Amino acid sequence: MSDPSWIERLAAGDQHAFADFYECYWQQVYNKVYRKIQQVEATEDIVHDLFLSIWKNRSRIHEVLNMSAYLMSGARYLTFKYLDKEKGIHMDMENIELILPDPPLEDRLHYRYILDLAHEEIENLPEKCKLIFKESRFNHKTIDEIAMEYGLSKSTVENQINKAIKRIRLKTSGFYAFLYLYL
Repeated sequence: MSDPSWIERLAAGDQHAFADFYECYWQQVYNKVYRKIQQVEATEDIVHDLFLSIWKNRSRIHEVLNMSAYLMSGARYLTFKYLDKEKGIHMDMENIELILPDPPLEDRLHYRYILDLAHEEIENLPEKCKLIFKESRFNHKTIDEIAMEYGLSKSTVENQINKAIKRIRLKTSGFYAFLYLYL
């Protein structure tokens, strides 16, 4: 399926080329998604959405260097989105592993190191900032709820959360490229 003429035909809107593309890859994508969510209808919806997105963005298909990896990345993203929305699972750094493939040991160690850096920075935040950030991110409270509970203005709560995020980003900034490989 890496034949350049096939890619050009798909990019030009050839429905037969798209049908061949779909036939070649749908089972691989379906199996990947189904292993994560174990629901036939939801899996079918995710696969449909992924291939619909490919069709809508077909003019850029020639930019893809590894189609299988590209599709698996898209499937991971849509699975993540589904789990976050439909199942109500709050995807934070601790439970993102639910949808990630099993990365090599070295990557898992890097991931753990990044988490440790982030948690270390959270613990080094000023007390008020740390408390507000933890309420927001770990207890999933809204800005309004935090403001009301602690007698603070909404803008104070927002400022403290933004301050924490900036410090965590600064501490982990060299590792963003690594994380994007898995999201």
